[in-house]
Amino acid sequence: MQRAATFRQSYTRAVFRTYSHLADEAAGILVAGGAIGCAVAGMKLPRAREDKTVALEAYFDRISAAELSRLKLMMEQAGMLADAARDSTGHGARNGIVRRVVDPGWATLWMKRFGPFRVGRRMLIVPPWKRENERGRTTIVVQPARAFGTGHHPTTAGALRAIESLIGARAPRSILDAGTGSGVLAIAAALLGKRDGLEREIIAIDTDPTALENARANARLNRVEKSIRFSSVPLASIHRHFELIAANILSHTLIELAPHLKRLVAPGGRLILGGFLADEAGEVLAHYRSPLRCLSRKTHRGWTTAVMARAPR
Repeated sequence: MQRAATFRQSYTRAVFRTYSHLADEAAGILVAGGAIGCAVAGMKLPRAREDKTVALEAYFDRISAAELSRLKLMMEQAGMLADAARDSTGHGARNGIVRRVVDPGWATLWMKRFGPFRVGRRMLIVPPWKRENERGRTTIVVQPARAFGTGHHPTTAGALRAIESLIGARAPRSILDAGTGSGVLAIAAALLGKRDGLEREIIAIDTDPTALENARANARLNRVEKSIRFSSVPLASIHRHFELIAANILSHTLIELAPHLKRLVAPGGRLILGGFLADEAGEVLAHYRSPLRCLSRKTHRGWTTAVMARAPR
């Protein structure tokens, strides 16, 4: 008697060689063009030495040669393709090379790529299948999903370090995580705050229902679901102040939201901005410098995190 064959989904994989600091924006173009997901081959930990170029894999249910050529042209015109780059084996990589692949079990691949790692002085990010503790560090459990923000990416790591520093120095009582994604920033604020024994109000918002679902699940994994209020309310509908706001979003969205985010910062409050490239920092911060001032601006692997402040009354 023959065993019944197990059906496994197949996908079209297109590989593009792009510059490491532009990988997320390149992925955004590909997803907007129909990719169901993207991955950087051989993802590294936050403090690992960054290669100048990476192989960005985009997965499609189906894609025609014409559609692929259009996406490749868009990326080329945006200066995102590194045609002459070589991969870590020394072999040249052609952009847009396509192959039909069978699902290798992506639901479990994260388990191999995402292990415990340190962020800042006090945080240890771990997946739920490999929970670890380290003396002197706060363990934050993150279940990888579609929502951005496991802590690996330099923008998330930079925002986490800024939250750690500001909570330790200022003990803010009201915190807003704008564009919460995986919820890791709000969860970090809740867990770090427990160490000083202060009661805090933490609100995390996102317009993506999938992100909110993932964020709530992560909050439950960390047992802080009662400490964070998750919501899909738009920033324009919020009419109050927060002592600390974190907004780790892409540059064009930060520019669009600048009037709302500035309005919500309490007198003497702080605003963490992240998610933009170093060469975009000047334009982004220019939209916030009145009435806020820049207290710090740090760049890691091509991505900038800035802390803005509103003057006290």
